[in-house]
Amino acid sequence: MEDDNEILTQDEEDLEDDLNEIEEEEEEKPIKKDKKPVSEETEANETYEGFMQPARLGIINTVTGEIIEGFIQGKDEGLVQLGKAVLNKLDKIAIANGV
Repeated sequence: MEDDNEILTQDEEDLEDDLNEIEEEEEEKPIKKDKKPVSEETEANETYEGFMQPARLGIINTVTGEIIEGFIQGKDEGLVQLGKAVLNKLDKIAIANGV
């Protein structure tokens, strides 16, 4: 049991020594600041742009990726839930019949 405690203490001391070395190295490094201002030209040539896609409401077949959409959000949410339930029941019936 004493050996375990001794090993744990050694590991803890080694960790503290490593952390102290890292802190000393970071203090010695000079802080670099970008002197170049961001220009409008650089922003115009960016490859990635943010976008927002409006929410869509529909039913998707997770096997084929087929989408049934055209529902109105807020108004047709109940119909989507009902359609999902009916289609899943029909799919189970078809599987049971071997269709």
